[in-house]
Amino acid sequence: MSARPPRRLDLAPSRSDRQALLVLACVWAAALGARAAGGLADPLATDAARVRAVTEHIDPNTASAASLRRLPQIGPTRAAAIVRYRQGAPAGRPAYRTADDLDNVPGIGPKTVDLLRPDLDLPADRPSGP
Repeated sequence: MSARPPRRLDLAPSRSDRQALLVLACVWAAALGARAAGGLADPLATDAARVRAVTEHIDPNTASAASLRRLPQIGPTRAAAIVRYRQGAPAGRPAYRTADDLDNVPGIGPKTVDLLRPDLDLPADRPSGP
């Protein structure tokens, strides 16, 4: 009986493996380039940067949803909820006289109100009259 030579294990990557690696390398390089150019933000730093962007107090009675998103813990859903609640207020009366009125908005509770309080400009906080 003749001895057969042992089978060789082919460790070379196949063409499809090489293509997949090339695509992965291109995507990775593009993401690094975009991040270096400022196109992609670090997701962990996004909220902190947005909070730092609040340089003036925001009045939730008049602010746009985009302005409200600059507040801590306020994303697109909560900003839209603040605007919706404000639009349902009776004419001639602000929906939010104090920060505690924001507790009436679905998705906002007392802890969030406490975080927002320093960045809000509300009628009850303004000096009245001349």
